[in-house]
This record gives sequence, structure tokens and C-alpha cells, in this order.
Amino acid sequence: MENRPVAAYTLALVGVALQGVAALFVLYMVAFSSAPTTTWREINPEHMMPWMMGRWMGGYPYTYHLLWSLIWLISAAIVIALGIYGAMLMNSTQIGRVRMGATLVLVASIIAFPTMWGFMIGSLLMFVGSLLGLTWVPPRSQT
Repeated sequence: MENRPVAAYTLALVGVALQGVAALFVLYMVAFSSAPTTTWREINPEHMMPWMMGRWMGGYPYTYHLLWSLIWLISAAIVIALGIYGAMLMNSTQIGRVRMGATLVLVASIIAFPTMWGFMIGSLLMFVGSLLGLTWVPPRSQT
């Protein structure tokens, strides 16, 4: 029997990895897209779908203003840093470190939920991993 929360650690680490991939994806979209200059009344109906997909794929709303991009970048760095540090703490045999790591991963996943980072599945994996880490108890010795 394993004396570490392997499932919690693995789920949290995979979730953080997806957060990182999604952050790179959105960062790329922010860097290489521009804010839409048209309004809803100026949209040609035959070009509506590409325009809508362009807004979603372009990191909306982060492409509208440099300040939003900066806020997003800081939030992404916080989420990824908390997630990695928390996951590393969860890979321990000490219950206090596991609980602290699970709490950090939980906070990171909650911060990431509103922005759909990690393609949403990353946030969910981090959330589930943190709950498993919070409820994990070390196995009893059979001596």
C-alpha cells in the first residue's frame, strides 16, 4: 500500500500541466491577435461565424486592452506557481504537507475557474486532486 496520495498528486500535476499548455495557447493568441474593431451592426451575416470564432480564439477579453493582458499574465503565473508548489507538497508522506499542498492546489484551481484555464479540464483535475489530497489519510501500519 502506498503511503503517499498518488492519485491526488497525479491529478493535480496533470491539471497544472494543462494549465500551462492553455496559458501558452492564450499567450500566443494575445500576442498575435488584435481587438475586433467592428460592432454587431457592422457584421456581415455571411462572415459572422469566423468573426465570432476569431474573438474566442483571440483570447477575448484579454486582447482589448494591455492592462487586461497584464492582469491575465500575473494571474496565470500565480495559478501555475501555486499549482506546481502545491503538487510538490502533496507528494509527501507527512499529512500536514499534503494538506497544505492540497489547499494551495485548491486555491489555484478556484482562481483559474473563471477564465477556463487548462481548457476547463485542467481546473477540474486540480480541483478533484486537491479534494483527494484533503481527504487522504496515511495507511495504518499492520504491526
